[in-house]
Amino acid sequence: MLSSTLVAQAFLDKGYHARLTALGRSAVALTDNAATLFYNPATIGFSNSFRVFAGYTNLYPNVDGDNFNVLDAAAQYTIDDYGVVGIGISQFSPNYWTERIIVCSFATREIDNNISLGGSIKILGWSAESPQGEFAVPEPSLSFSGFTFDAGMVYRIPEILEENDLQIGLSFLNITQPSIATNGAPDANLPIEYSLGFAYLSHKYHYSILGGVTYKQQDVKLTFGIEVNALQTSVAGIKSAFIVRCGGGKVAGTDSQGEYNGGFGLIIDNLSIDYSYSYQAFLREVGGISSIALSYVF
Repeated sequence: MLSSTLVAQAFLDKGYHARLTALGRSAVALTDNAATLFYNPATIGFSNSFRVFAGYTNLYPNVDGDNFNVLDAAAQYTIDDYGVVGIGISQFSPNYWTERIIVCSFATREIDNNISLGGSIKILGWSAESPQGEFAVPEPSLSFSGFTFDAGMVYRIPEILEENDLQIGLSFLNITQPSIATNGAPDANLPIEYSLGFAYLSHKYHYSILGGVTYKQQDVKLTFGIEVNALQTSVAGIKSAFIVRCGGGKVAGTDSQGEYNGGFGLIIDNLSIDYSYSYQAFLREVGGISSIALSYVF
């Protein structure tokens, strides 16, 4: 029972980037954000610039006594014509518990300029301190470290309509299905996750529509997201834009209530400030989840 609970809660998507959360986590086919390597390593292959971001997520604000915060960061760098390398880290550290994901990715378009193939090695680790306090039962601290692999592909169809591109993404996460129990128990294996998604990008009217489907452990989750450039201007040669976003996701089934997200982004030249708010209908008493991220394109 403990192993099953551990697998159900460990290394979940707690919000890697405010923009992606606001878009319902429909990121498997999105290609202009460093954090997408957490969802599909092939997404970074279309980049031709050096991108970095750092983010902070405040989980469950109505829960007292615990520090439910997530810190995330990632960077991607283009290596001439060979491809793009990326690295990302996500750390969740409530009281007496630490959970960390480190992703190292590579993607290339050597086969075809409109097809990106990518792979990642993902290092996983968690640690639990021994119980503390006057009435705590003495137990040793516990920890785990291991790794697995991700793989993916993104296919871009340019100009599917005038100044509009369609991108289709496919990813496979946790391919080796490692056990995350300290004793290697097989019932604590991380399930493999299959995702298929699309991104319709209108360069003419400055909006994006995203969607996806994910299959994991016999559950099918549907996601969607919409992004609209609501205001764009230029002052003294500095371009700026205000982006409005909404999205959500739901596990197919009558007992799933899903999540509903929204947010905005402010772009000033090469700097982006993104915010998202996520309301998870299946956890009504813990409060909404807020996330903020700072991104820069060199």
